[in-house]
Amino acid sequence: MTESKPSKGSSSKLKLMILILIVLLILAAGGGAAYYFLFRDAAEPAEGAEEPHGSASEPASEPVTEHAPAKPSEEAPLIYHALEPVTVNITAPGPVRFLRLNLTIVTRDPNVVAAVDKHLPLIRNDLLAHLSGQNYGTVNTPEGKDALRGDLKNMLIKILTRAREPVGVEDILFTDLVMQ
Repeated sequence: MTESKPSKGSSSKLKLMILILIVLLILAAGGGAAYYFLFRDAAEPAEGAEEPHGSASEPASEPVTEHAPAKPSEEAPLIYHALEPVTVNITAPGPVRFLRLNLTIVTRDPNVVAAVDKHLPLIRNDLLAHLSGQNYGTVNTPEGKDALRGDLKNMLIKILTRAREPVGVEDILFTDLVMQ
C-alpha cells in the first residue's frame, strides 16, 4: 500500500494564504484604529451639539454667534507657530556669509496664526530684507540676538497692522540660528 503524501506545492500555497489573511487582518485593525483616533474628536462636538441650549439641567447661556469674542489673553493657552527656515547672505568680514534662522511666533489668538499664514509671502519678503542687512558682530552677541528678536516682532506687528489683521503677537522665538 502506498500512502499519498501531500505535495510540497499545496503546503506552500496554504502557508501563503494564511500569511495573506494575517496581513489583511493587521491592516484592517490598523485602519480601524486610525479611523477611531482621527475621527473620534470630530464626532464628539456633534454629540454635544444635539442638546438644546435651554435645557432644564443647564442654566440659560448667551446665544452662540459666529464671531464669538476671544478669551482674555491671560486665560487662553499659548500657541506656538513655527515658520519655515529662512537663509540669507549677511555682511560679514571673514568666513561668515550665511545666516539660517528658524522662527516661532508666540500668540494666544488663533486668528493671528491664520493671518500670518495668509500674509506669509509678505512676511518672508520683509524677513529676508531685514535679515540680509544684519552684521555678524551684532547678531553674534546675546544682546544682538535679543534686539533682532524685538525688531522682528515689531516688523511682524507692523505687517499685520497694515493688512488690518489681528495683532496678538506676544513674542518671537529663535528655534535655530546658524551663521557660517
